[in-house]
Amino acid sequence: MTMITCGLIHALPFEARRGYNRREAASYVGVSPTHFDKLVSNGIFPRPFELLGRKVWDVQTLDRAVDALSGIETLAARSQVSDEDHLDGELAAFEAKHHGHA
Repeated sequence: MTMITCGLIHALPFEARRGYNRREAASYVGVSPTHFDKLVSNGIFPRPFELLGRKVWDVQTLDRAVDALSGIETLAARSQVSDEDHLDGELAAFEAKHHGHA
C-alpha cells in the first residue's frame, strides 16, 4: 500500500489569513481571476507584493479598494466630519453657557 501525504500551503483558514493568492483575492472581492487581473492591470485593485517568490495580495489593501469603489470610504469621511461638527457645536454651547463663570 502506498501512502501519499501532502502539506498544506496555508495552515490558517481563508478568512483568518492576511495574504491571498490571485484566485483567493479574486474570490474575496467577488470576481473571476481573469476579471481580477484586468482590474489590477487598470489600477482599480492593488498590485500584489512578492513574498518568498510568491505573489500575495494584502487583504487590507483589497478592503480599501472595495471601500473606495463602494463609496463606503466617502460615507465614513462624511460621518467623521459630521461627528466633529457636532462636537464643535457642543463645545461652543458649553463655552457660551460657562463664559465668564470662573
